[in-house]
Amino acid sequence: MTATYRRQLPLLIITYVIFSSIIEVVNAIEYASPKINQQILIGPSDITTYPGETIQFPCIVSKQPDAIVTWCWNDFCTLGKTQLISNETTQDGLIRIFQYTAYPRFQLSINERLHHYNLSIVHVSNKDEGIFQCQVQRTMSAHEARSERVHLILIAPPNGQPTLLLPLMPLKQGQSVNITCLSAPSKPASKLMLYKNEQIIAKKTSLMHSYELDMKTKKNLTKLVYNIDDLDGDWDNARVRCEQIYQYADNFQKDVSTRIQVQYKPKARIESQNRHSLSVNSTATFRCIVHGNPEPQLRWFANAMDLTSITSSVINIPLSRHVHNHSIGCTATNSIGTTNTSLRLIIRYPPIFVIRPPKFVVVDFDNKSPSSKSMILRCVVDSFPRSAISWFRYGHKIAEGSTFNLENITTREQQGLYSYRIETGGFETIHDDFIIYIKGKPLIYIQESKQYRSSNNREFECQVYSSTSILRISWKLNGQSIESNDQSLISTTCDENSCLSKLTYNNRKIVSSTNNINRLSCIAENEYGYEQSRLYQIDFFEDQSTTLISIILSIFILLIILSIAAIYCGCRVRHRRKSSMKNLPIVYDAHYSINELIKDVTSLQASDGRLRKTTFNGNDRLSLTLEQNKIEPTDNLLTSLFNNNHTKKLMDNLSNESSTNSSGFHSKSTTTTFNNNNEYSPRFTEITDYTFSGITPLYTSQYQMNV
Repeated sequence: MTATYRRQLPLLIITYVIFSSIIEVVNAIEYASPKINQQILIGPSDITTYPGETIQFPCIVSKQPDAIVTWCWNDFCTLGKTQLISNETTQDGLIRIFQYTAYPRFQLSINERLHHYNLSIVHVSNKDEGIFQCQVQRTMSAHEARSERVHLILIAPPNGQPTLLLPLMPLKQGQSVNITCLSAPSKPASKLMLYKNEQIIAKKTSLMHSYELDMKTKKNLTKLVYNIDDLDGDWDNARVRCEQIYQYADNFQKDVSTRIQVQYKPKARIESQNRHSLSVNSTATFRCIVHGNPEPQLRWFANAMDLTSITSSVINIPLSRHVHNHSIGCTATNSIGTTNTSLRLIIRYPPIFVIRPPKFVVVDFDNKSPSSKSMILRCVVDSFPRSAISWFRYGHKIAEGSTFNLENITTREQQGLYSYRIETGGFETIHDDFIIYIKGKPLIYIQESKQYRSSNNREFECQVYSSTSILRISWKLNGQSIESNDQSLISTTCDENSCLSKLTYNNRKIVSSTNNINRLSCIAENEYGYEQSRLYQIDFFEDQSTTLISIILSIFILLIILSIAAIYCGCRVRHRRKSSMKNLPIVYDAHYSINELIKDVTSLQASDGRLRKTTFNGNDRLSLTLEQNKIEPTDNLLTSLFNNNHTKKLMDNLSNESSTNSSGFHSKSTTTTFNNNNEYSPRFTEITDYTFSGITPLYTSQYQMNV
């Protein structure tokens, strides 16, 4: 045995050396010539076509010398032998067309220059449908094989409409129902959509699609089943529509629809017909809306009590505080079942006292028991919404809630006026006062209630509280007692625990006080002794109407004084103007005659006996200047003028000088001439425009002078 192993050992060593050498040679060859990464540059795509047409699947691969391309059909890659049927020479190279012997309608077109390997099918039929694959096989120079798979689909549009399958009507509530929709045969299969009242049903858990082959037409059928587990009233009179969509034909959509009848238990709801929230002293209107198949019967109930007399679907309810929080409802009944629905009446109403605090509360320190119920004040009201109660003392909040603990009243200074406030949303706030009185001397409040301005009377009130009889009430002003008389009137009224004393006092007597500080007080007495109110200081007041009248009279008198002063000043100015006008030079206008001139000169001579000597210039020009203290007698002036040798020239100058007055204005004037017999006659000068300077001319005329 050992000799046999020894003879075989050299053989094994030789075999191992030979095998290793072969592997090294192969690796060296592979290293010397690396493999090519094969690619399909342009591969086939899915084709949808009608029967009888010719189609072609392209397949263009990358450049490689020993490429092997084959076509597969439905994963069958051995289509058999091919035979060359034609050669075509084109610009792109030689195209050789081969035909499969087993499938004469399948042709292979090869262009080795461009690496085209295209498969053509002539006169496509339904048998040709399937998966086609262009495959580049693995070679010594290629790493791995490449392939692309596509589909060939033959089109056969449906020639009918879908079918809708439903169970017998009417259906009943709670029943399980299947709605089935079948498409018309088509190729490829059609798509089905199911609608309820024009809303698509997309509940995937209840929808089931299936596809079948129609053996007669060799076309596809689509089946859609929708399952309703628990049928309810929502499906009653619902429109169910099945739509068939064939995507390979333009605008092909056909549908079928029907309505479902379902018998179900009535549905009921109450609808308010009121625009605003419910409040007392009004009427609420409600409507009961019911649905059902068969038609249900309706009746109303209130607080579980049937209202059989009301058969209408509308009910009117008078609202008051007593029906607040009550329930009202309606019942609908048919052969399937009964349905009840109700609502609660929430009514807004103002606060109404259930327990009201007393107006007068007596606290007795000598008989105060902590466990006594009288030590707690209660304020309980009934309202909606709920009221908020607060307790106050002199306007300051001291507690909240429906109770007020009197145990907090420990000193006599805490007695006095208290109040409570009840606030309810949407309603007026209730506010009321009460008195907490500690048993003992009277509790007194004094105030001024009225003022009678027309009669200067003032009214004061003194409110006295006591748990025992009030023996006496008196008034004092500045420490002196006041009794009823013509100037004051005292009246007192009493009830169980209080007295009100009113004092009507004349304000004039108060004002006549010597020190002008008037303090009024009220004193009350009961069996526990005397008690005096705080001192009330009386302030003075003035009648506003009297003050207003005084102001008006003062203004009126001031206006009168100013008017008189204005009139006086005006008269003075006018008088001065008249005086100055008398002293102005005489201006002789066209309407002025010589006789009037003589009269004026005579009047001036009579008023002033002094004469100013007249001098003449070299041209014998005469200037008549009338001054206050120097006026020459008119007779001498005229005599000298008339007896002068230069009479004519002087009178001309006199006439010209008279035309210019002391104010510097010109007027129409006349020139007087004398003849040989010393007789004068007027002649008119040229008419010139007025030139005003200074004051307004005293004399103006539009007429000529006649003598």
